[in-house]
Amino acid sequence: MTFIGPTGLTLAFMTALYGFTSAMSLPFLPVYSWCGVWTSGYMLLLAMGGASNLIRYATQFTDDVFNALLAVNFLFEASRSLFRNFQDGYNKSGAFLALNLALLTYTTTRKTVAARNSRYFNEEIREFLSDSGPVIVIVAMSLLTQVPALSSMGIEFLSVPSKFMLCGSRPWLSPMLSVPLNVRMACAVPAVLLTSLFFLDQNISSRVVNSPKHNMKKPPAYHQDLLVLGLITGTLSVLGLPWQCAATVQSLNHVRAMSTAEIIDSPDGSKEEVIKDVVETRVTGFSIHALILASVGMLPVLKRIPMPVVSGIFLYLGRKVMSGNEFLLRIKELCADQSLLKPNSSVKKVGYKTALGYTSVQLGMLGLLWTLKSFRQTALFFPSVIGLLVLVRLAVLPKLFSKDALDELDSAVA
Repeated sequence: MTFIGPTGLTLAFMTALYGFTSAMSLPFLPVYSWCGVWTSGYMLLLAMGGASNLIRYATQFTDDVFNALLAVNFLFEASRSLFRNFQDGYNKSGAFLALNLALLTYTTTRKTVAARNSRYFNEEIREFLSDSGPVIVIVAMSLLTQVPALSSMGIEFLSVPSKFMLCGSRPWLSPMLSVPLNVRMACAVPAVLLTSLFFLDQNISSRVVNSPKHNMKKPPAYHQDLLVLGLITGTLSVLGLPWQCAATVQSLNHVRAMSTAEIIDSPDGSKEEVIKDVVETRVTGFSIHALILASVGMLPVLKRIPMPVVSGIFLYLGRKVMSGNEFLLRIKELCADQSLLKPNSSVKKVGYKTALGYTSVQLGMLGLLWTLKSFRQTALFFPSVIGLLVLVRLAVLPKLFSKDALDELDSAVA
């Protein structure tokens, strides 16, 4: 049920690797390929050694900071694209139009995805709107921008080639033997950092998908998944194609689309959505990836998708990742009137100062991750900080907070 694909965090690492090779006057593609081949080997060894069992030490503390990083990344990329339109040299009317298109895309996507819980239409239509909402919105907004009055305002569209082709005249296989032996061996060092990113991203995403609240019937296969991802990484590296790993948002949306849910009354009087069962199948994953492959033949159509619409989808994805994140919810509760919080609020149970201290540690780790990721000189090292989250939770937090407080703030993870 877990999807893989290129992710923003992987892109940040690739960008940093490109900057490093440029500074060292090394050819990027061979270095990229050797780094991926070393990573593939590391992942195969980790899988065969059952290393995925170590993910049990990555508690809710780690998961929430990691997911918050994903959310901030989506929101930042969308905002940066929209802000760039207002810089000098851009058509201001087009910039405001782009902003409105992005916000309209974000709003309508949220509304259509939430149609499942609406009282309008019948159940079949609500399910269809909820499952296909983003696609419907992208198509509708793209058609809207074809109106002459809007298209003439300088809207930026998705930049893709007119047809599928290799970059320049390079062969299908990466020229891996064009770099000396010492460079090939040195690639084993950044591969350790990339392996830590893939290991944590893959296993944390898989664990979220296999959460007990999803009522999965088939057992998980963490070691097998890591093994297969290692083989895929090696293949992509030799071909010089983008690396992939578990895509958290797409995977959760897949589970949600394949699930049957019901609304129940929670003990505090609010409404709560509970998943009754999930259709666990490989058919949907295979079909979706087959359609992604088929989209190579639709490049002229994809060129008509406005960038503000893509930014609006990114805003939606960022907001989606925030849902259910206890760390981000706690920030909201810390800013609220404490007398108005619900009795089961963790802030009320452990006390304001304790909750503030614990959340500050998470906020500091998130800031460190974001800072390292944002600068080309340090982006290679940010995956290691994700691993540092586990060490902070195991070695540092027990010295700062009581066991009862940690039991309350750091809830159990499957």
